[in-house]
Amino acid sequence: MRFAGSAFLALWNDVDPARDAEYNVWHTYEHVPERVGVAGILAGRRYHARERGERRYFTRYDLESLATLDGPAYADVVEHPTAWSRSMRPSLRNFLRQPCAVAARLGHGLGGSLVTFRFNEEAAPARANAAAAALQSLVGTAGITAILTGRAVAGAEFPNTAATASRAADTNGVALVEGPDRAALEAAVPRVAAVLHEAVRAEAIAWEGYDLAFVCTRGDLPDPSAKRQAPREDLWRQWQSP
Repeated sequence: MRFAGSAFLALWNDVDPARDAEYNVWHTYEHVPERVGVAGILAGRRYHARERGERRYFTRYDLESLATLDGPAYADVVEHPTAWSRSMRPSLRNFLRQPCAVAARLGHGLGGSLVTFRFNEEAAPARANAAAAALQSLVGTAGITAILTGRAVAGAEFPNTAATASRAADTNGVALVEGPDRAALEAAVPRVAAVLHEAVRAEAIAWEGYDLAFVCTRGDLPDPSAKRQAPREDLWRQWQSP
């Protein structure tokens, strides 16, 4: 699955355990397809690590450019959420949002597992080039099939009625490392972290491993035109109290 855009939006979150099953239905069938229907959003991937207590969910949206997040179509879905989305927002926990300009795309394919890295890096073009070359040497080893890196940009906080639920990430670098097996990827974390530290002077490196749960592209949508998809009120009704 070739990455075609110049930017991506990375999101980490948890959800109120009492609404975990509902969250997974909402996020898979309504929320991600709705976002992928927005002009400029090319695809969405959702990942999970349900065995953990924190950072259980990760989502990545591939963007034509960072301008997508400032466009009217994206503003519409953010500022005018569906009824189901509005009800779900207060239940989100530990929400981190990181818009990134792509720095490097390495390897190929779509891995069944992922390790996300968040870190503070030294901003220098020469170091970015060195990081790409060094990370490229890891592709094809240690179960790594692809790596996507990005540099975070400042963005507006995502609106959320839970005051502590949403914030921008406090790091400026992201690396998404893919492969077929999460255990192998997690075993390779020290190697990846060492490369990041050496190439871009990365500090405060935080990482989490995930398994792929769902992928949605524009062509997968019920209405594949670049417009907002219909809300899934039929599914939401199943979660309403009688």
